[in-house]
Amino acid sequence: MLGSLILLIGSVWAADDHAIDVRVKGMVCSFCIQGVEKKFSSVESIDKFKVDLDKSSVFIWLKKEQSLKDEQIRTLILDAGYEVEKITRPEAKPE
Repeated sequence: MLGSLILLIGSVWAADDHAIDVRVKGMVCSFCIQGVEKKFSSVESIDKFKVDLDKSSVFIWLKKEQSLKDEQIRTLILDAGYEVEKITRPEAKPE
């Protein structure tokens, strides 16, 4: 049961088609995570985010009807001391 719960929680944080995937150059340790988390935690439009060192990514989920421009993301990453390699946004799905 505990294993299932951990798997479920992990899947919530996994990259999905609703997350903005920001590939970041230079993150290598838990100190890096703290610096990036500090920058992203103050952004009002972000619902949640996850820093993943193994994938060198920050996954961002926005609050409903909120936006965050690529330039804002780049600035946050640069202010944390790192460089953005690529920003991948979810594709709009037809209704």
